Amino acid sequence: MVRMNFPSVQMEGRNVLVTGAGGFIGSAVVDFLVSCSARVRALLGAPGEAVRNPCCGAETYLTDIRDLAKVSEHVRGVDVVVHLAGPPSVRMSFECPSEYAAIHTLGTATILEACQRHRVPRIVYVSSAEIYGRPISNPVTEDFEVRPVSPYGAAKAGAEVFVRTIAAASGMKAVILRPFSVYGPRLSSASLIANILQQVRSCDSVWVRDLKPVRDYCFVRDVAEAIALACGAEVDGCTLNLGSGVGTSVKEIAECVVRLSGKKLAVQENSISESGPGEEIYELVADTRRASAVLGWRARTRLEDGLRETILWMNHSAEF
Repeated sequence: MVRMNFPSVQMEGRNVLVTGAGGFIGSAVVDFLVSCSARVRALLGAPGEAVRNPCCGAETYLTDIRDLAKVSEHVRGVDVVVHLAGPPSVRMSFECPSEYAAIHTLGTATILEACQRHRVPRIVYVSSAEIYGRPISNPVTEDFEVRPVSPYGAAKAGAEVFVRTIAAASGMKAVILRPFSVYGPRLSSASLIANILQQVRSCDSVWVRDLKPVRDYCFVRDVAEAIALACGAEVDGCTLNLGSGVGTSVKEIAECVVRLSGKKLAVQENSISESGPGEEIYELVADTRRASAVLGWRARTRLEDGLRETILWMNHSAEF
């Protein structure tokens, strides 16, 4: 297991509830907050879900975030809720849009109602850059029009509206964060980077569906730091992009993974593979100036360094 060394963020003595703590980003956030001396309650996921366990130091629970009575028990006495829960796959959201709406949007409304009941002072909602859809230009600022092209993006956009509306009505402080393409240790085996590395191990070439799409890759530790900073910053009503500010194509990331793996393999486009549902987003890159101004945050990890750490973790993980 690769252990993460975190920069100093002052969270000592704060009581933090993290939903979605058994997910890729959520487990990293829990580890980060614990390392910063926060007291963390971690809602890993609903009973029966496959979850990742954070490394250390948190109270852990299995709870469906739509269960108001249970969630109300967990939020009692906390200083801040970090809300990440919900299925993350854009592609899968086309197969079960009602489930995505129920968990992301209704689940968020349930979390907010529980926070209202117990007068939780602050919520940090982790949304997604997918709400921008296909922006008319890049990099994308937080003021760009919200035009999701997937049920996942639509559910996240709906959840954002609930956060703003209920926080404003109840006096709860709220920060909304929109991560771009997050990668790092504990990433999903279905992710692009994992798929590429699996091919590097067992194939003579690396095949991807489309070499052209450009994304803004941000290392999970950097995202966890931004979330921790949002928990403690004296700000309210902000929406902030989390990204590196640098666009990288699928071709470039595949070639980097191949190079770091020490092999010489061609990266090729599988033009006969089926396209996924919905509209392809060909470029999505963050303007991060607002996060820098508000939180004093920027992505610290170079893509090559983050990929090297990710590959090291994957090489020692039973999942791969």
